[in-house]
This record gives sequence, C-alpha cells and structure tokens, in this order.
Amino acid sequence: MRDLLPVRRHPRGGGLNILITGVGGQGTVTLGDLIAERAAGLGLPVSVFHSRGMAHRGGRVAGEIRIASRPGQRLAARLSPGGADVLVGMEIGETINSLPFLSEGGVALLIDYRYVPSESALKKEAYPDLQKAVELFSRRTPRVFAVVRPPAPVNLFALGCLSAALPEEMDPQGIFDPEGLEETIRGFLKKNTAANLEVFRKGREHGRH
Repeated sequence: MRDLLPVRRHPRGGGLNILITGVGGQGTVTLGDLIAERAAGLGLPVSVFHSRGMAHRGGRVAGEIRIASRPGQRLAARLSPGGADVLVGMEIGETINSLPFLSEGGVALLIDYRYVPSESALKKEAYPDLQKAVELFSRRTPRVFAVVRPPAPVNLFALGCLSAALPEEMDPQGIFDPEGLEETIRGFLKKNTAANLEVFRKGREHGRH
C-alpha cells in the first residue's frame, strides 16, 4: 500500500466532490456517469475524470466527479488530496490507497470486496480487510458506512446507499433525491430496468440503518 498523506481540511465551496474507486468489472465508471448525468439534468456544471489501470477485469478504475453548486461555477479538473467530500470504495485495497483524498469529516462508503493481486497471493502477503479499512477511515471521519455482501449490481446498491446516507447539508441541490435518481437510472440504463431499480431501492434501505 502507498504511504498515507497527512490529513488536510477541505474548505467546502458549496459544490460536491466525489471519488469512486474500485477495479474493472464493478461498474465504477457507470456509477460515476449516473451521478454526473443526474447533476447535469439539474443544470449544474459537472466535471468527470475516469482513470483506468490495466484494461481488463481486476485492473484499477477510479472516477472523480466534481459538481458545482450553481450554474456558471468553474470547476478544477482534478481532485487534490483532502478534496473529496464523498469516497465510494468498491475494493478494499484501492479504497485504502485512496484514503488521503477524503476530506476530514467527509462521507466514506466502503464495500467489502477484495481483489488480491496475483503477485501478493503468490508471495502470501497480508492483504487488508474491511475491518482494517473501517479502522483507518474512522480516524478521519465518523461518517463511515460499511457494506457487507451487497447484491449485484454493486454500483447501483452503492448509489442507493449514498442517496439515503448522505447528509442533507452536503446535497442542498437534491442530486441524490431518490425519485430523481430513479428517473436517471431509467433513462441511462436501458436494460434490466426493473432489476436495477430493485437493487437501488435495497441500497437505500441499507443506507437508512
């Protein structure tokens, strides 16, 4: 794992900065695009940056979604350490690597999934688990939400969790309003609509508890 950077306070400017990290095959890019589509539909400026590692299942994937608080507001292209109000971690190792980007007091949604690199497995190196991730993130914020054995598709379950768990003061524009998100899901994902909405709603139920 990379060394963790010092905690930096992120002064909120009224917008919302989200970092999604995981590995290929989890729908990380789709999750980021759904959030961006919903925000754009509200007339808010949005900046989206996706980065991909090895172009196959299991390669690192990350998405940075920056959403302005008002029309015409300019956005920086990339997130800096301490700049993410929300971090969605869909793979434990990549989640821990991304911890320096979460702002102090931000929201962390941690999915219990481990993709152990073959090199680490062959060397029998220790690989962190969800408990370790929760321990590390809890040093930075009390807003840590852990998800064990989520149903597929995991990205829509995570979106449902966020829509219920995100504090209202962090989303005054209503980007994560459930009805609005369901409308976005219907328009953006043309296949398996009923199943996708069912998983999204299960995520919301989980996020309430």
